[in-house]
Amino acid sequence: MAVNPFKPQRQGIGFSVAVGTLLLPILTGCLPHTRVEHPRAAIDLPDHFGAGDLPQRTQDESEDARWWHATGDATLEALIDRAFEANPGMRARWVAVDIARAVADQVRAARYPTIAATGSFGYSRSVSFFGTNESLNASAQLPISYEVDLFARARGLSEAADLDAQAAQIDMEAMALAIAAQVADAWYGIVDANARRAVLEEQLRLNRTFLESVQLRFGEGFASALDLHQQRQQVAATEAQIDALDGELELARHRLASLLGTTAAGLPELPATTDFPNFDAPPSVPVPASAIAHRPDVRAAQRRIEAADWRIGSAIAQRLPSLRLNATPGVTWTRNEVTGGLFPGGGDPTVASGFTFSAGVQLNVPLFDGFAGRAQVERREAEMQQQIEALHQLVLGALIEVETALSAERTARRQLELLETRLELADATLESARERYRSGLSDFLPVLTALQAKQGLELARQNARRAILARRIQVHRALAGMLPAGEDNEEASEDNEDGALRRPARSELDSGDDE
Repeated sequence: MAVNPFKPQRQGIGFSVAVGTLLLPILTGCLPHTRVEHPRAAIDLPDHFGAGDLPQRTQDESEDARWWHATGDATLEALIDRAFEANPGMRARWVAVDIARAVADQVRAARYPTIAATGSFGYSRSVSFFGTNESLNASAQLPISYEVDLFARARGLSEAADLDAQAAQIDMEAMALAIAAQVADAWYGIVDANARRAVLEEQLRLNRTFLESVQLRFGEGFASALDLHQQRQQVAATEAQIDALDGELELARHRLASLLGTTAAGLPELPATTDFPNFDAPPSVPVPASAIAHRPDVRAAQRRIEAADWRIGSAIAQRLPSLRLNATPGVTWTRNEVTGGLFPGGGDPTVASGFTFSAGVQLNVPLFDGFAGRAQVERREAEMQQQIEALHQLVLGALIEVETALSAERTARRQLELLETRLELADATLESARERYRSGLSDFLPVLTALQAKQGLELARQNARRAILARRIQVHRALAGMLPAGEDNEEASEDNEDGALRRPARSELDSGDDE
């Protein structure tokens, strides 16, 4: 038998033999099996992430997962807010939430009585030896039917549908966090391109200065044509890098535009900044048990396990007796009139009306269904076990994801420190080579080699800074958390000051008709 990966808190409702408590199971329904509350994967979580050198804390449910507010980047916040409203994937998730809620409302209807209003009106005429009989009749009824949820079959399906709706809502939060990370990565890709362009433009200025110096020395006969050609090649290579960077910047703009649900032409005006947020300090991370518990994908998986558990109870209840109450109040009205025949003078019409009422109880006791009911229970149990294994795998994957992101950031920081040291040495090397070249103690090749090394390290340093930022975004995405929900209005707020998740306004398809 498979190990049950739960640390359960169990609850069950049983029948009471006391007369005063007999009505409670009839009105609220008895659970046909013992449910498991608050499922948790049976995994021994570590006490801390990584080597334990990061600040550890306990995450609570009120903690805000909107890490981008800590960057102090107003442009990023505005872009993420716009993506939450306009991203097609986010809008589709909101629709999925609406569908899940509608399904939950539809399933919940089985727990209430059904009431209908029916009416009829008729006219009949018959001719016989006794005369002509004309009759008018009308009736109105209000049939009421209610299935007593003896064993919580309808309640189980309703609770499961509600949990599915909650899971859909949490899935939407998970997508929002993923989109926020993608928007941040795309935006800082543009910032990185601007920063690298600034580095390359400064390198181009320096290379042209060196070229002028070599040309001057060549004109004076102190430098060879080879030195001149090599430095011209260095200038041309830098110019080519700048041209390639323009194409990279355009691709980054297209990527950001797609996340905002628009085209590059529809992007808002973006500042030409070259500064990254200051992420010098290592992140303070929650302890693993706290971090994993608040991830939206884990919370959604737990809701689906609980929903599967409720469906097991409903499948069991389907095999137990059911009781349906029926009541039909109504009114009738009849008018008869006989003329001709034995009554040539006719007579007074007779009119009758009154109130009618009928009631009944229908008991259904399943006896044999070809083992279909048992198979349904086994199916629901297998579905729940499948959800349990999915949660188990999800928790393991979450642990690995957080550990990988934290380790990658630590590695990127160490690389940046090493690059800073190498860049200092490269500066000193270039200065020494330049002095020897000016003094005529060496040719231009050591200068060119030192210059190329320094400029390569400058770009590598910028790439390392970009990598640290990308790794920090991955850390925040892996740790996830809870997003505050805004007002669940049909129309989105035009001024979403707090950045909470709000339902976007419904979009309409363009007819495509050109005037």
